[in-house]
Amino acid sequence: MLASVGSVECSAVSEARIRVVCADDHPSVRENLRYLINAEPDLECVAVGRDGVEAVRACEEHLPDVLVVDEDMPRGTGLDVIQWLSAEMPDLPIILYTLNSEACGKAQALGAAGCIIKDSPYETLLRAIREAGSRRSVATT
Repeated sequence: MLASVGSVECSAVSEARIRVVCADDHPSVRENLRYLINAEPDLECVAVGRDGVEAVRACEEHLPDVLVVDEDMPRGTGLDVIQWLSAEMPDLPIILYTLNSEACGKAQALGAAGCIIKDSPYETLLRAIREAGSRRSVATT
């Protein structure tokens, strides 16, 4: 939709932001992820969860473009969440965010879009979110 302002036409439609849900059982990690994602002009953290059940509920409620999920959480590990949501929301790209590099292969076998090791630079995670949100291949670290 275009609006005419004098002799200049302005687009009334802005670029859509990639909507992200993050789940991690550590409050500081959750809040840091929310802050980092919301600081990016093309990304938006729409919800956070502290366990597997909250991750699934947040995805059902907010219908994000990408889920970033920790592997080691109560009430459903990240691998459990990948398995549950791969059946329920097969088009949702899920990134496992973990300290355990051995979990990456398992996550991808279950249908995860990628896996980022937590000691990677934040730019690596942000790039993976953008790739997953654009339905491109995610480079796993």
